[in-house]
Amino acid sequence: AYSFSSAPGSSALTFLIRDVPNGMMSEFMRMKAKIEDFMMFTGPYGSFYLRPPTRPILMLAGGTGLAPFLSMLQYLKDHPTDQPITLAYGVNTNDDLVELPQLDYLKSVLPKFDYFTCVVDKESGHPKRGYVTEHLSKETLQGGNVDVYVCGPPPMVEGVRKWMEGVGVTPKNFLFEKFSSANEAAAAKEGAAS
Repeated sequence: AYSFSSAPGSSALTFLIRDVPNGMMSEFMRMKAKIEDFMMFTGPYGSFYLRPPTRPILMLAGGTGLAPFLSMLQYLKDHPTDQPITLAYGVNTNDDLVELPQLDYLKSVLPKFDYFTCVVDKESGHPKRGYVTEHLSKETLQGGNVDVYVCGPPPMVEGVRKWMEGVGVTPKNFLFEKFSSANEAAAAKEGAAS
């Protein structure tokens, strides 16, 4: 399953696909896919979509979990809001940071939008190192008057939930999408069985 990174209603569909060693889609994209290949899609499914922006929005993306936020932000570019929007985008290594020119563009056309990136790798030299929650303040949660959207691997989603409990603020809405590769899901299942 992949989230669209393209704007809703766009005639061209875009996705962010992580290159996973021995991954079914990664291997197909790397070794077999050709321009003009025919692909069939089903969906969309799920409930991770932008709600009407009636309060500040905090978006937390982990890795390719950036994809749905790119779609949401492109929608907001064409349907402006007066609500402030903050995106915290975290990855494991510097090489995992993608779509920064697109984020810079969106920042230039969305006056109420700001974002920052952080890298988990302590040796990265990135200005913000560690997890996204290490670079957020309690004030980011606006005393609970905020819609929090989180898209990333399950440990990130749970980490954000624990961080909010730790600072003692419950957001008005907490919407999330957890994802993992088929290889990661299989490894987790094997680990649970042993």
